[in-house]
Amino acid sequence: MFLSGLKSNFSDTKIFPVYKKRVLLTYGNNQHIAYLLGVPEAYNDAHKIQDHLITQADPGLDLGSHILSLGSGVAYHLGISSTNPPPIISVYLPKVTTETTALNLSNAIDAVNVFVNGVHSVQPDYDQQYVIAPEKWVREFTGATEPSYLEFHSSKENKLRKTLEGYFKDRVVIANTLEQEATLFKVMRSERLVVLAILSFVVVLASFGVVSALTIIALEKKSDIRTLWSMGTSEKQLRGVFFKNGMLIVASGWLVGLTLGTLVILLQKYIGIVPLGSGYIREYYPVQLTIEHLALTSTIVLSIGTVLSAWATRNVALIK
Repeated sequence: MFLSGLKSNFSDTKIFPVYKKRVLLTYGNNQHIAYLLGVPEAYNDAHKIQDHLITQADPGLDLGSHILSLGSGVAYHLGISSTNPPPIISVYLPKVTTETTALNLSNAIDAVNVFVNGVHSVQPDYDQQYVIAPEKWVREFTGATEPSYLEFHSSKENKLRKTLEGYFKDRVVIANTLEQEATLFKVMRSERLVVLAILSFVVVLASFGVVSALTIIALEKKSDIRTLWSMGTSEKQLRGVFFKNGMLIVASGWLVGLTLGTLVILLQKYIGIVPLGSGYIREYYPVQLTIEHLALTSTIVLSIGTVLSAWATRNVALIK
């Protein structure tokens, strides 16, 4: 009743029951322990799993309901690199209610064979741990009557959270994605900051080439500077000339670097330049190019270049 009312009050909210069990997966002589997630079909749409598929079985094949999608890390440990034809793996789950003895070990474990209909790559830590399967057969296989947790998707997170906390009090744990993986996100932010720091340091070093170039130009044009000075050109105007010259050098380097960098990334993404080696799901090292990355890189390069160009032209007027 509460959840029904919640969906009516938050019309854009989607609620997904998730059945989570730790299982043993085997394929040939390979095995790996992972978390089996039983989810409704809408869950895959909400998380856009289809957009993250590395390999997928032929959609025209009727594989039945016993199917699952592997994280790329799980697929690597199982030695699966293709889903055409769809490989069959075994899923093992211990029976919690069974009294295990040396005489009934086989009765203490449930097993089922399923088709692998896809391999997805979302985030390395998740890809190493999770496999996704339809909710129905996971419930039948595990005997679960209630979901392990409910996943809410809403544009009004804060308001929804207050409503849930007000109803459930301390009976349940409510956490968003960031809170669930706080350590992981801290590491990711730290890695990004380190990359930005290295990029900034390299740009600063490279920009000193602009300073040197402006100094050399000023020395070469010493007689011209004297002529302009004697004709009444102000110090501000002289600095402006050399500043524009410096910005032209910076902008040219930025444009060439951005073009070459984008070209290399596109070649790696669609053709493949740097291979990962044998045994990986992906043949080539994965790359991604976003507008945010381009904007951030451009901001860093142009900002540092502008500051150093202004600094380099501060004494140009004194060269007479």
